Amino acid sequence: MTVLILDGHSRAALETLQSLGRAGVQVDIAAESADCLAFHSRYVANKLQQPIQDRLTDFHAWLREQDQKRGYELIVTATEASLLGLRALAEDDPLRRKAILPANHPLDIALDKEKTRLLAQDLGVPVPQSHLISSIVEIDQCTQFPVVLKPARSKVMIAGELRTLAVAVVRSEGQRQEQLRRWLPYTSVLQQQYVHGRGVGAEFLYRNGQKIWHFVHERVHEYPLSGGASSYRRSIQPPPALLRDAEKLLSALNWHGVAMVEFKVDSDGQYWLMEINPRFWGSLAVSIDAGVDFPLGLLQVARGEHPAPQPDYKLVYTRDLRTDLEWFKANLKADPEDPLLLTRPQVASILELLRPLIGRESWDHFDWRDLGLTRRMLALAFSDQLRPLARKIKNWRIHRLWQRHHRSVLHRLNSSGKPKKIIFVCYGNICRSPLAAKLAEQKISGTSIESAGFHQRIGRTSPEKMVRIAATMGADLAQHHSMRLTSRQLLTADLVVAMDLENMELLQSECPAALPRTTLLGLFGDPISVSIADPYLADEATTGKICEQVRLGVEGLAHFLDRPEAVAVGPAVPTAARSAR
Repeated sequence: MTVLILDGHSRAALETLQSLGRAGVQVDIAAESADCLAFHSRYVANKLQQPIQDRLTDFHAWLREQDQKRGYELIVTATEASLLGLRALAEDDPLRRKAILPANHPLDIALDKEKTRLLAQDLGVPVPQSHLISSIVEIDQCTQFPVVLKPARSKVMIAGELRTLAVAVVRSEGQRQEQLRRWLPYTSVLQQQYVHGRGVGAEFLYRNGQKIWHFVHERVHEYPLSGGASSYRRSIQPPPALLRDAEKLLSALNWHGVAMVEFKVDSDGQYWLMEINPRFWGSLAVSIDAGVDFPLGLLQVARGEHPAPQPDYKLVYTRDLRTDLEWFKANLKADPEDPLLLTRPQVASILELLRPLIGRESWDHFDWRDLGLTRRMLALAFSDQLRPLARKIKNWRIHRLWQRHHRSVLHRLNSSGKPKKIIFVCYGNICRSPLAAKLAEQKISGTSIESAGFHQRIGRTSPEKMVRIAATMGADLAQHHSMRLTSRQLLTADLVVAMDLENMELLQSECPAALPRTTLLGLFGDPISVSIADPYLADEATTGKICEQVRLGVEGLAHFLDRPEAVAVGPAVPTAARSAR
């Protein structure tokens, strides 16, 4: 008999693997990618390729096949993605029963922040002042900032992809309006008063509405500093009222399995409910190291056994080393006077690093019996710190080579005269390339201007945000419909202008003969840039900055075509430029 842990890339999955592995349990672990830290653990019996959650029928078929082969005692859903996958099964489905989940009604309340808030209100559990915004027409004016915006559902489908929407703290009405317009097409949004304080989590193991174990921890470091998962945390004695209210919520839901009830505690000691996390949590290591082994307890529930009585747990600290290194860098750069950033005194944080020497601190996933994984974890932490430098060197090299290629294209134009046809290219032909074409029509005379993209579907319209921003630049995208780029267009164009290196790679694979006449719009800009990012999924402020890059690039191109002799040209090296990719 074995256990299957899904979502092997998550911290909760890895901690669960090590907990059960130390207890001698055979554990299979599944992940969508082979690049999974948990696969380096000695406790893994079988490494499985987990299907993505976007196609539930495939996921369910794969899960049944694995269960038929191995007869799992317990299936652990370590992230909300796989939890939702199991939620889609009937409540009496054998696979779902093996996951030790509550019934649909309580699970749906826990997954929906507004339903959780309403339940808490009915039970007298403190919640921040809140109201639900369900559609764009319901957006009103807000005068007191900051405020917190919480998607009612943190997992939503956007453009055919299951995406996570994180809680946002906004400081102004402009930010608030923009965030709401981005989210409301996909989910209702709960607007709450901002509570400044420390995060406290109360974790539980339940069986059919009866509490078995509890544990409480406090966040010491949160990354990002604006509020997020804990990279450093400590176990604490349960505040009686907070623990009582957390139990009240789960007991009212007739809970079954594990859950964490999250609170914020302000400087006066007043606590406020944030949400219910109906699965294993990222800070699972602190409860295990303190003496409350939730994964083992969950397995005992799955087996029909009776876990030991409530453990008297130790007061310990645990650190997620890789994330906490990023926290240290962010804390060093942050403004300690900013009330919305959860900074800490730098000297105190450095002195805290001495706690392992006195046996008061452990690192997530560190296990003397699992040193292969520990070595891999330390290597990844080291490479994390070197990666920014390596990225800068790589970007500098790519930038230099594409500038040389750019000069070769300009050299061709100097030799052949003003181009009769220019085509602007991006992936979807609904954002960057149509804007560039409209602006170029205004600034470049005597030249045919076109735009197209690589997306297979034609006739798509530009997003509303692009139409609005383009209008401020004097460009009308309201009537634009996307076109698919053809080899004939490329071969008949005197100049092809792409937006990023991905466009160049697609162009090279489809029509390599056009590469000597193709360059990047950002290299005409000021400052120059190799790539102009795709704004399709960006917020409105970021989209505005990208559109400004497009405008400056078009102005630079128009200036060159007016005065080509003013541009210094160099040797043609398209081969070198191609190798840089």
